[in-house]
Amino acid sequence: MGTVDGLFGAGDTVGGTAHKFSSGSFTEGRLAAKAAVKYIQDMKSDIKVTDGQIKNFEKVIFKPLDNYQVGRNEITAGTVSPSYILPIQGLQRLQKIMDEYCGGISVNYMTNANFLKRGLELLQILEEDLENVGAEDNHQLMRAWELKHRALVSRCVTEHTMFREETRWPGYYYRGDFLKLDDENWHCLTLSQYDPKTGKFTMEKAPLYHIVEEEEEKQQQEGAKAS
Repeated sequence: MGTVDGLFGAGDTVGGTAHKFSSGSFTEGRLAAKAAVKYIQDMKSDIKVTDGQIKNFEKVIFKPLDNYQVGRNEITAGTVSPSYILPIQGLQRLQKIMDEYCGGISVNYMTNANFLKRGLELLQILEEDLENVGAEDNHQLMRAWELKHRALVSRCVTEHTMFREETRWPGYYYRGDFLKLDDENWHCLTLSQYDPKTGKFTMEKAPLYHIVEEEEEKQQQEGAKAS
């Protein structure tokens, strides 16, 4: 759990190394999930919800199933519907956007402000279309919500890449308009806050503290004084 009560993170969400997007995600994800379940079990007596809140939440969660049931008879052939998109169709669009505009392999991990702006425009269009995502069964319902979460995370990644005007992780991505590492201005963390009412991100810098390095330096200084 992070510094926000009830908020759990895993992988590169909790920082430390760029490699945590892969093995760190599923390893820490399992640990975070177990911790979240324990947190819920320990705190469930303190959770107060009304029947109205539960019904409203169910309506939102099961909307993809309703979208599919209503629109499935409009299809004459194939899987393309005028009323909804399937999770796999949305996922393919999301992967194409992030790959081509946000520093993916097809552009040799290179991006710039104009690419990122266009990527954000396309992500916004995709998020609007995901209001009409359809799910045939409970498995596809899970996929639909995974896709919605991925789309939001992808937008967050793009916003952060746009905000940081340097190339902090050469080999993982490059800002073609800011190819150098700029410690003077960007040796810091970047924080974002998302407003669900406006759909906008607020970005800011935060200090980066090297606790281990500072402790080692302190020990070296003390050792030098002792000698």
